[in-house]
Amino acid sequence: MNFINRTLSVVAIAFVTSMFIGCGPGTIARTGFIPLTVPMTKSKIDDETSIYKLKGFSLAQYGSVKVELSNSDKLGDLKLKPEELEDLRTRFQASLTKALESTVGTGARVLMVRGEMTALKPNNPLLNVAPQSQILKRGYGYAACEIFATDGVDGQVVAAWMNTQDTQRFSAEKLSTLGTAQKACEKWGPEFRKFLTN
Repeated sequence: MNFINRTLSVVAIAFVTSMFIGCGPGTIARTGFIPLTVPMTKSKIDDETSIYKLKGFSLAQYGSVKVELSNSDKLGDLKLKPEELEDLRTRFQASLTKALESTVGTGARVLMVRGEMTALKPNNPLLNVAPQSQILKRGYGYAACEIFATDGVDGQVVAAWMNTQDTQRFSAEKLSTLGTAQKACEKWGPEFRKFLTN
């Protein structure tokens, strides 16, 4: 009887602990923006990133980079204001452009980089104020993107990267509706560059 009680206690503790830790959504499901023929694999660095890089790829082969964001409206059901959506797109575009413009080599080839924000869950700031209300992370949001690069405008895909950014507990982003998405848009450029150069 003691064995059964101990086993039930361990199971109950594990269940409660998993509830209190609260896991993020992981990498959001692939939408097809990155061509489905590209064999993405889970990053060994974190669970919220999937990657692909053509064998032999080197950023030094490219003398310039062009960045283009998709105009599709995958976030339309969120009813974002036009200025909110434009702010996110501007941050994302600037992040990618700034991160990549100083890392190219001297080659004659053009690296075409295309990106899209594929999912977004806004924060609920009212649930993120008191520490005790954050235990289950009910007010936390996330933002996801897909980015891929081709050799020239119509060339083969040489690199692809998917990522989801979750709201972090000890951060200011949780106190605004789109704070997580704004921060994600600013981080994606440097993180994609890091992936390309490693």
